[in-house]
Amino acid sequence: MICMKNDMFYSDHAIFFDTEFTDLDIRKGELLSIGMVKMTGEELYLELAYDGTVHPWVKKHVLPSLTEKKYTKEDAREKLWAFMGRHKKEAEKPYLVAYVNQFDAVFWYDLFGSAKGHPAYWIPIDFASILFAHGYDPNSLGKKAFFTSLGIDKSAFREHNALEDARLLKCAYEKFFENLTVEA
Repeated sequence: MICMKNDMFYSDHAIFFDTEFTDLDIRKGELLSIGMVKMTGEELYLELAYDGTVHPWVKKHVLPSLTEKKYTKEDAREKLWAFMGRHKKEAEKPYLVAYVNQFDAVFWYDLFGSAKGHPAYWIPIDFASILFAHGYDPNSLGKKAFFTSLGIDKSAFREHNALEDARLLKCAYEKFFENLTVEA
């Protein structure tokens, strides 16, 4: 599903992203995959090499969808720098937009070894907080009725796949702001 860009956004230099990881416990978890979608529709999907233990839920719901080439962390970092660009000024770096960025950002920072030494603007954008600020349940993306209200068929997106989740987030973000503009 392709959703069209809306001119009402703060920046068109945003990248919607999602990650899959081995455990919600950030002290134990490791990054398994990352999906990214630019406002232009350009995409990047990477699966990382990992052979350690995973949470039973991840084993059941995430591992079966990890069927692509596996990259080392070093190779993944290079691919991400190439996809996002090597901007010298912080203000030129793209914004990362995640649904709930607390986990995605921690694993992102861990991949690069720094909260600032990576190709994105240092503050990740959290869509759940945007929803909350507009009077919506921050868990709206977990509810079919929210997608229906936006005119999105959530079943067209495969669950627990970082790229599919990033695509769905981009679409929901665009449709959400489109609907806010229509209501205003």
